[in-house]
Amino acid sequence: MNDLAIVNGKIFDGFNSYKANIYVKDGKISAVSSRVLDAAEIYDADGFYIFPGLIDPHVHFALNLGKYRSADDFESGSRGAAFGGVTTFVDFLDPITEDSEIDENFSRRSELASSSHVDYSFHMTIAHPNIAPEKLIRRTLALGLNSIKCFTTYSLSDRMTGDGYIFELLKSSKDLGVVITFHAENDPIVIHRNSVIEKHLPKDLPFLHPYESEAEAVSRIGTFARLTNGQAYIVHNSSGRSIQLLKEYGIPPNLRLETCPQYMTLDDSKYEGNSDEVAIHTLVPPLRSEFDLQLMRKYFTDGIFSTVGTDHCPFTKKEKIENMNDYDSMPNGIGGIETSFSILYTFFVNKGLIPLNSLVRMQSVNVANIFGLTHKGRVVPGADADIAIFDPTKEWEVSIDSLHTNSDYTPYEGMKLKGKFVSTVVRGDFVVKNGKFIDKSKGKFIERKPVFWNDIKKYNDYGGE
Repeated sequence: MNDLAIVNGKIFDGFNSYKANIYVKDGKISAVSSRVLDAAEIYDADGFYIFPGLIDPHVHFALNLGKYRSADDFESGSRGAAFGGVTTFVDFLDPITEDSEIDENFSRRSELASSSHVDYSFHMTIAHPNIAPEKLIRRTLALGLNSIKCFTTYSLSDRMTGDGYIFELLKSSKDLGVVITFHAENDPIVIHRNSVIEKHLPKDLPFLHPYESEAEAVSRIGTFARLTNGQAYIVHNSSGRSIQLLKEYGIPPNLRLETCPQYMTLDDSKYEGNSDEVAIHTLVPPLRSEFDLQLMRKYFTDGIFSTVGTDHCPFTKKEKIENMNDYDSMPNGIGGIETSFSILYTFFVNKGLIPLNSLVRMQSVNVANIFGLTHKGRVVPGADADIAIFDPTKEWEVSIDSLHTNSDYTPYEGMKLKGKFVSTVVRGDFVVKNGKFIDKSKGKFIERKPVFWNDIKKYNDYGGE
């Protein structure tokens, strides 16, 4: 007998839509069928849409900035994730420079993540590493990780990795099966901009981190990807003009682009003046111009972006506002993991700009394929029973009281949305059921094997399907 049957819903698997029942046994999907099979529990999803569980490739839970720590730890962040249909997320290890730091950083983050209610993995993160690129890759894979994050800026805080090292990483990535991900900004431009203003305020954020800085670095990574044929992935693309420049040279087939809901909905008018409102919208990359926003929406509609992350990293109003006259002390970041899908559904699917399956691909299927989450992102027998159940008719207004974050504000306050998740299942167990949180839910670390985007045989040899 099956453990669970989800019946009468309409499935959107990222490619097709159809009415069928989903059956679950021992944490896996056992059948997808129009037949009525035995099950210990039956969940009636009549009128709802059913998706493979969403996967957020970019979150920062329990991020330690010294004086500040991001408001959501793994417990609260994963709770919000579940209410947003997210069944798996990928966080980051603290940046490493020496080989000796790797095991300790992995153990520390793993211990923190053990409170998660949904499944999780990590990206390795590097800061001017003093370890041979190939050795770093092998050490990363040995931990069950297959992605490494680099910064092309932040040299003043010793987080930047130089182009020579990046180039060698990319050269090795395609053969060893890792993805090299990038925070892409031009470091000298950022340093110069910071030097010409004596006192930095939150309203200066678009000047301090201009779109030109992102555009140059994105184009450079695109060039490196062409030259090496390595597996390159650029996080939180924020500027339409960055993408426009990249497109002029042609986007390499081995380059993947991520964006975030904030860069589809908010613009730099939030930085006018020097008010509390300015302070609570500080993040890097910053919100861009209305012109950039419209370009981003066009490229999103055109299918340029492979994935949607949230860069979820909220702080409290107090922590933001107490630094409104000293941006250099400001903790950067905003929240968004719980609202991401509903926002993009409202702005793009409901308006007929993209098909619903396109959004499902960007927020589930593509993330699983890019990062080697081989049993995630699919509604087929044998896959993990990660299922998100969505009410497309639910109209609601975003407020901090409607969310499950530990932060005390949301940048989307007052936004009117249509469509909301009602239930979320992780490996066959409800984490959210009919809008109620199931506290006994328990996530687990997902090991990721080498991933090869352009070599199907090699990908299958390492456990891909």
